[in-house]
Amino acid sequence: MATGMAGPAPTTTGERWPARRRVAFVVLLAALVLLATVTQGWAFTTAPLWFVLVLAALVAAAAAGSTFVPSPGEARLGRFRGSCAVVDVAATVAGAGIALTSARDGGTASLALVLAGFALVRRLTTPQGCGPAC
Repeated sequence: MATGMAGPAPTTTGERWPARRRVAFVVLLAALVLLATVTQGWAFTTAPLWFVLVLAALVAAAAAGSTFVPSPGEARLGRFRGSCAVVDVAATVAGAGIALTSARDGGTASLALVLAGFALVRRLTTPQGCGPAC
């Protein structure tokens, strides 16, 4: 009797975040921070709230982006199926893009954090992408 479930849900950090996903997170975060440095620089002392918001948005976007890396044994594009994945990709890219172009504006940086956080929460609550009930 098949129930359609792929197996038990991952319970440990090593199962939910395999090495390739952790490497993808570090690479994405480094690339986003480098882009932010090149495009607008960092204002540690003159705009500390903006700095924290942009950095948090970039961390959330990198974490959300790394969840698209397939687990070992999973199909390459398995995480991109369904209409929910489109929303997740759009929110991840929009959050990172807005953070990179926020130009030391706290309101825009907070919007970037909301979008990237939204994408991350969606990816963590539905890590296998969309099912038929999306």
